[in-house]
Parts: sequence; C-alpha cells; structure tokens
Amino acid sequence: MHDGSKLLALIFGILLIVPSGKAQQRAVSLLLINGKVFTADARGTLAQAVAIDGERIVAVGSTAQITRLFRAARTIDLQGRLVTPGFNDAHIHFLSGGLSLLRVELNGARTLDEAKRRIARRVAELPPGAWVLGRGWDHTLWGGQWPTRQDLDEVAPNNPVFLQRVDGHVSWVNTLALRKAGISRQTTDPPGGEILRDAQGEPTGILKETAASLVARIVPEPSREEKMQALRRALEEAKRYGITSIQDNSGYETTRLYRELLRQNQLTVRVAEWQNFEDSIAELQRQRTEFASFGDDPRRLKLTALKGYVDGTLGSRTAAMLAPYADDPHNSGLPRRSSEELTRMVVERARAGFQIALHAIGDRANRMALDAFEAANKASAGERQRHRVEHAQVVAPLDFARFRDLGVLASMQPSHAISDKRWAQARLGQYRVLGAYAWHMMRSFNVRVPFGTDWPVEPINPYLGLYAAVTRQSPDGDPPGGWWPQERLSIQDAIRCYTAEAAYASFDEGEKGVIAPGMLADLVVHSRDLLTVEPEEILRTETVMTIFGGRIIYERRAAESNASLR
Repeated sequence: MHDGSKLLALIFGILLIVPSGKAQQRAVSLLLINGKVFTADARGTLAQAVAIDGERIVAVGSTAQITRLFRAARTIDLQGRLVTPGFNDAHIHFLSGGLSLLRVELNGARTLDEAKRRIARRVAELPPGAWVLGRGWDHTLWGGQWPTRQDLDEVAPNNPVFLQRVDGHVSWVNTLALRKAGISRQTTDPPGGEILRDAQGEPTGILKETAASLVARIVPEPSREEKMQALRRALEEAKRYGITSIQDNSGYETTRLYRELLRQNQLTVRVAEWQNFEDSIAELQRQRTEFASFGDDPRRLKLTALKGYVDGTLGSRTAAMLAPYADDPHNSGLPRRSSEELTRMVVERARAGFQIALHAIGDRANRMALDAFEAANKASAGERQRHRVEHAQVVAPLDFARFRDLGVLASMQPSHAISDKRWAQARLGQYRVLGAYAWHMMRSFNVRVPFGTDWPVEPINPYLGLYAAVTRQSPDGDPPGGWWPQERLSIQDAIRCYTAEAAYASFDEGEKGVIAPGMLADLVVHSRDLLTVEPEEILRTETVMTIFGGRIIYERRAAESNASLR
C-alpha cells in the first residue's frame, strides 16, 4: 500500500492489511457507498462507505477504497445521504409505549374538552363496566387546574376510568373507579403519595405518585395477546425512527415476550431490560439465574440495571426539592422514601453486583441518589458499576462535579426541556433553573450523558430529541435563540449521546455505538444531512433506511427517499 493509501486507511479507520500489488476482493454481504458516514467516534471521523459481512462491520473508508477491496451480494448507493450508528434509546418504557397506541391517547390534547371528547369516543367502543385506560393528559395545557372525577363522570358514568398524566406520576380517575378501589374521604394517603381532596375532604379523582397504585392494582392486567400486539406496534415505531437498541423499563416478566419474538426472529431492537429495584435481592438473583438458563444471545436480549424511584415530577410538583417550589411555597415535593432507607437499599444491591438506575428529578432527589451511590462505591471498595441517575433534571451547582467524581451517569431526555419550559422556570425560580436540563453542563464536567426519549411520556421520535438538544426551542422556534441557550449541544455531540454514550450506559461500548470495524452493523440512513442542515430541518428529517445486524429491516419507498434529497 502506498503512503497515500496508508494515510486514507488511518483517517478512515480501516483495520485491514492490504498486500502489495493488486488486492483480491473479499466477498461481503452488503456495501454502502457514496454516503457521508458519521462514525460517532471521539474524533468525529467522517467516511464515505461501509463494508458489512453478516452482522458486523468489516471496514469503513472512502468509496474508492471499499469498492476496490470488497464485492458484495448487495451494494447500496447512498447518493450522499448521512449514515450514523443506529439510535440507542437509553430510557424508554417500550411495552407501555406500545400499549399507549392501543388505548386512549391524550398527548397533545390542548383543552379539557378535547380530552373529554377523545375519552368519550373510546367509551362508545366499550361495553358498560369495561375499564377505560389511557395516558398523556397534561393539565398545564388547560390553564393549570387539575381535572376532576366529575369531568370524567360526564363522559363515562358507567365505565371505570384510569388515565395517567403525561409524566406517568399522577393519575386521573372517575367516581366509579374510586368506588371500586374503596377510596373515600376516610382513606389515608399512602407513604410517598397523595389523594387530592376538595374543600369537603372528598377525593377529587387526582392520585399523585404511590396513591395511584390504590386504583392501578385493581385494573385488569392486559392479556398476553394484547401485550404482544403492543410490542409489535412498538417495534414498527422503532424501525421507522432508526432505533436499533433500547434500555427498557418494562420489567423482568416482559423478557418472556421478547424471548418469543427473538425465537421468531422478530425482535428488531437490542433489548437491555431493567429489573425492579424494589424487589428483594433474593428475588432479583432468582430472576438472573432463571434468565441465564434460557441462554439468550446477550447482544439481543439481556438484563442490566435495577430501576428505582426517588421522587416524582416537576409538572405535578412531586419532584423532591431542597427548597420549596417558587410557585408553591408550602410544597417541596414528595420523596418516595427517606435518605437513610434509600442508601441502605442501594448499598445492599450494589454489594450484590447490580447496576442501579434511580429516577431523580428534583435537586434534593438527585442529591439523595448521589449520596446513596457514594456510600455504595465505598461499600464496593470503589468499584465503578456505572450507576445512573435517570432524568437528572434539576441539579444543585455543587453536585455536577459529584456525578463525575462518583462515575455516575446522567441519563437524560432532551425533549423534556422543550416540553417543560412553559412552566419550569415558574416552578424553580430564576436561580435553580440554571441547573435544570443541563446536559451541556454535565458534559463540561466529563459526565457520561446517554440520551433517551422516555416514550410514552415523550414521543419516541429521536429527531425531536436531537432538535431539543441543539436548539432548546419548541418546534415553533420559541424562544428565539433557545431557552437558557448555554446548554445547547452541537449536533455531533447530540448524536453521540444517542449512540456511543448510550452504548456505554449498558456496557456495550465494545459492540455498538460507533461505526468501526468489528462493531455490530446497526446503522441508520437519514433523509437530511443532520450535520449541516438548519436546526429546524432536523424536525423534518426522517429515516430512509434502518439496518439491524447487517439486515435492512426498514426502507422508505423509493419515491419518498428520492424526494427527500431535492
């Protein structure tokens, strides 16, 4: 190989030894040529072509190099399109997201009347007595007043109703549901929860945090068939958005359904499933032993973190804060348990070898999580288990460095910022908001920041998350310049958070997350060049092709794909 070829090989990362003289072409299964390949490595390397054989990438380089060295069963001319690693959603509720597609969908309902109309349509499809289930309502779009059971009684007098707020931490139920659950004015609030009451002490139909379980426990479980239908719907959504891996909070039992899909060769995402932090160590270990006995391919289905909750959400003012809410001075939120109890449970589970992922929204909750992880690190002789804080939405100034020093990941979902900015500053005040949704600040402290969507709390669409990360603006461009624009990321860093950083979060950095020889061939081809388009064009970008393990699992119609280039 002459010096120029050696230089190109070094730049493009082709880890091949090419003999002198005319090279014999190697047969591979797929070539992608004439593209713009963003490898997502630490240097931001760009290439033009990728050679894939079976499930793995074998070379990355220029089109001239790749076509000289390889011949393929199929060659795809990308016509200049951008290729990145497949998206890895580091925080998703995949089964719940699929189920939400089968139930009342209240996301985007701009008024209470619109929500009631959607509910009424569902009631008309059901027999009397059947449960009406759904999620996605957001009372902050309706003027900020909580809806009531009477609102639901008007459209569903003969059907019990259970509807989760968009954040999943507050539920809205009707009178019949309260009656079936035995909730009355005499019912006491459960630990870590609140039954909202009117001036006479009667339940209003709003159940915060753990109080929702008083009704949830009597809601019939979806059937196995309904769950499988939901997962198949969710897989179709993932394909069309270029999502090839998920870190999922659907629970251990869902792995049985994933396994069935895997055996049928229908599982088109790589699943890192989470277990329930609340379960006993004996039960968690039993699950691990049982799971191991099935011999699943860990590149396709595995168990990783234990998911627990420290607090609630900002939207419902149940996030645990160090000081009262600026717009509710008698309320500092609802921690799920005491700091002492949380630390004890974290230390016990860390000693048993588990990675732990704690939902923490408020600055007090984040500090509680960090305190617990610090104790766990000491108890584990300093071993870094890649513990995670899920959301890390409001962080006190002194605690950013603690994330770094403790090796704790900040698992964040950028679209939360543009959804919450309507009211977040009112909740937090002018000072605390500086530590809110601060992914740039986290990265400046060298904290690992994997990105996810939190679907169905937010849309599954990762392009929305990329847009939020680089603009901090709502889709209509508000506010000009972005909300606290110092927290904006470059598009390159945002893509890395959805790919390389996410792979690190599930201990998969040696298998995926970058486009390099030896890595799994999970790739996405985009309709627009995300690296150069104006930010508003990110929202109009679509997935042209999704490649999973070297196999094309989604391809837009040719006419649509060609039109996207014009």
